[in-house]
Amino acid sequence: MAAERKAISGKLKLVISYNDENDNLCEKSVQMRNLVTGVEPANVITAVNAIGTLYEDPVTGIHEIVENEITA
Repeated sequence: MAAERKAISGKLKLVISYNDENDNLCEKSVQMRNLVTGVEPANVITAVNAIGTLYEDPVTGIHEIVENEITA
């Protein structure tokens, strides 16, 4: 039997950049979990752009994290 990989969980980590009280560039991240996997990258960008309007500071990075189950 061949080994198989199946995506079971998806997360997005959004990186948000801002300037602190001393005008130093800083970053914070926001994670969303229990998302569907296999979404087209353009659709992820569209969704993140919409979510980004809820924050005062810009989303400057998107990290997709996929958890896989491997069976034999």
